Amino acid sequence: MLGKFERIFKYPYRNFIAPRIYSIRDRKILSRNLAVKDKYSNQRCFVIGSGPSISDIDFAQLQNEYTFVCNEFDKNPRYGILKPKFHITSDSAYYTDGEAEYLTEQFKLKDKTIPTTTSMIINLAAKPFMDKYSLFKRHQVYYVGTQGIFTDKLPFNIELDRYIPYPKNSALMCMLAAVYMDFQEIILIGCEHGFLNKPITVLMEHSADDYPDDLKHADMYDQEAMKKFNLAKNLKRPTYENAVASVLQLFKSYRLFYDKVKKIHPNTNIYNATPNSFLDVFPFVNLDDVLNKKR
Repeated sequence: MLGKFERIFKYPYRNFIAPRIYSIRDRKILSRNLAVKDKYSNQRCFVIGSGPSISDIDFAQLQNEYTFVCNEFDKNPRYGILKPKFHITSDSAYYTDGEAEYLTEQFKLKDKTIPTTTSMIINLAAKPFMDKYSLFKRHQVYYVGTQGIFTDKLPFNIELDRYIPYPKNSALMCMLAAVYMDFQEIILIGCEHGFLNKPITVLMEHSADDYPDDLKHADMYDQEAMKKFNLAKNLKRPTYENAVASVLQLFKSYRLFYDKVKKIHPNTNIYNATPNSFLDVFPFVNLDDVLNKKR
């Protein structure tokens, strides 16, 4: 009975009470985001995912546009052509020290490879890691606090000078930032979202690409074997059912976010210009039509 009561209380605490408490606690850091609030009114931007369709895009056409990229996009050989305006790393996989499955070395490398003309948008939870290793001292950095999930049961915030729900993926984090900056037109490219279009074994192989070799070849079904990687407490058994549940929450987050945008930012339009995309939450447009349109 006590455990059930704790679970009932935990939901409103994490999704309603904690974000407000943390927003007050971290207001000094988060208030720095006000420097870009509404800064790009009447402008358009492009959120660029890592889907296969980006191989067909001439990045030179986007050089003079405001662009958002995320995660490992700096490994794209055409990154230097694009010269993105914003680069987002919101996933805790990049800055959790001492655990084998995390990508701390990749995060450190970004400090050296991402141009200083690119502004960084980073999860506030990464700040101790950033300070420890003196990362991105030459870049403009904006921190974003995340707590809870997007839910239709409680009110949630999407303004970056306060805590926002954890966005579930970085494309949504890019959109949150773009809306906060008041871009009037946000165009998604490289956002196929075909997560469930492959067998779970293929998904597992793909997700392991960035792991250390000893973890990459480990049996992820063997929880005892996983304990030496400090993974047992974090991993669910990799099944298609769990993958479906995760994607369901992601698409629900997109929908709830977009519903709120239409209410509080009615002049903001979000479009998906990705061919063959599963992401139908946003209206579809043709990228060539967008690029050829006079602004």
